[in-house]
Amino acid sequence: MVKVSFITFTKNSGIKLKILLEHVKDIVDEIIVIDGYSTDNTIEIAKSLGAKVYLRKPWGFVEPDRMFALKKASYDWILYLDDDERLNNKLKNELKDILDYCEKEGYDALSILRIDYDRRCNGLVLGSFYNRQIRVFKKDKALYKGLIHELPLIRGRVLELPEEYYILHFPNINLRKLVKYAYIEVLEKYKFITKSKFKSILWKLSPFSIIAIWFYYLIFNIAYKKLFGVCTIKNEFYLAIYETLIHTLIKFRSVRREIIAKIISSHGLIQILNLDQ
Repeated sequence: MVKVSFITFTKNSGIKLKILLEHVKDIVDEIIVIDGYSTDNTIEIAKSLGAKVYLRKPWGFVEPDRMFALKKASYDWILYLDDDERLNNKLKNELKDILDYCEKEGYDALSILRIDYDRRCNGLVLGSFYNRQIRVFKKDKALYKGLIHELPLIRGRVLELPEEYYILHFPNINLRKLVKYAYIEVLEKYKFITKSKFKSILWKLSPFSIIAIWFYYLIFNIAYKKLFGVCTIKNEFYLAIYETLIHTLIKFRSVRREIIAKIISSHGLIQILNLDQ
C-alpha cells in the first residue's frame, strides 16, 4: 500500500485545523504542518494529532512554504489541503487504492475537481469556482514557482479523476483579499493565457468590460455547469472584479515592473528568493 505525507499551512487556524486533521489522519501516514507563528492554540492542536510542526516567517499567504514542506515529507506521495478544504467521501475512501493504481500505471499526480460550497446559501455548489486542481502528487515530480493561485508543474503523467471524486472548498471571499492577491499576481506574472478568444478580448477591454466579464461567467454556468443561484451571481461578480483589476493593473504597470514580472515568471519567485530553504 502506498504511503502518503499530508501537508497543510496554518496561521491561527485553531479549530479549523483540528477538523481538517481529524478528516485526513486515518488515510495518511504522516502529517506536516507549516505554521506562520500562530498565537492561538494551532500548534498545540497540530502536535496533539501527531503532526510534525515547522515554524516559518508568515508571508500572508501559503505559497512560499510549499517547496519547503515537500522537502520535509518522508514519503513520495503528497496530499495537500488548506484548512478550508475537505475530500468528499468517495475520494477519501478510495484514495489509497487510486494511488496504488497510479504506481502500477506510472502516473505521478491526480487532477481533481474542486467545488466551492457556500453554507450561507443552503450548501449551494457555486459556478466558475468549479475547477480542477492538482493536490495529490509525487513530491519529486512537482515544482511550485510562483506565489498566488498556482498549480504545481508536474514533470510526469497526470491522471484526471472522474467528477464523482472531488475536493470541497468552503470559501471566505472578501474584497481586501482579492485586491491583495490581484496586485501580487500582476507583480509576478508576465502573461495571462486563456483558450477563449472572447475572454481575451474582454481582458483587453478592462476595466470597462467588468459587467461583460460578469455576464460571461454567468452564461457559462447556465450553459455548461447547470449550477446556478443567488450565491453564484454574487461570487461570479467577485471573480469579475478580480480579473478586471488584474488586467487593468497590467495595462498601467511600468516597463520596469513588466521586465521584473518577465524574470519572475521565467525563473520563479520561490527559486529566486530561496524560499524553499
